[in-house]
Amino acid sequence: MLSRFDRAFVWANQFVVGALLLIMAVLVFANVALRYVAGISLPWVEEVTRYMMIWVSWLAVGLAMREGAHIAIDNLQDALPEVWARLLRLVVFASIVAFFAAVAWYGWQYASFAWRQQSAVLRLSLGAVYMAIPIGSLLMLGHVFLTAHKLLATRNSGEAQAQAAEFSVL
Repeated sequence: MLSRFDRAFVWANQFVVGALLLIMAVLVFANVALRYVAGISLPWVEEVTRYMMIWVSWLAVGLAMREGAHIAIDNLQDALPEVWARLLRLVVFASIVAFFAAVAWYGWQYASFAWRQQSAVLRLSLGAVYMAIPIGSLLMLGHVFLTAHKLLATRNSGEAQAQAAEFSVL
């Protein structure tokens, strides 16, 4: 059951990130084409795609973590005996959870504070833009908890991390 939920969770996260990237690409391409073909530029495209990039960044951070695509230094872990290495991974896991829980909380506070502020061109609520921070942090926490067994149980080799980082670029 959890495996099925995990796959659906990852698929939904990837779908939203991919859809946002596709929409951004279409909007930027159309704006450039309009600029060179018709001599007009849509001023709202730059603003919308900037905010979409913020959302993509925050929504994709958990996916990158799952693939091992974030920078990791594992020299200390590799130098420790297995018991101490496992304890170190537990401390790192707890630190990640605490950090993203705090970011979600303060991100919510900031988005609530900025809710009445408006963007320059489209008059969008900046709070809606900043909601990417708590939502992305909560998604990251979801990814962390769903992969906790993998994060805590085994050491990741440098080769495995390099392959994951390489795969995430493709």
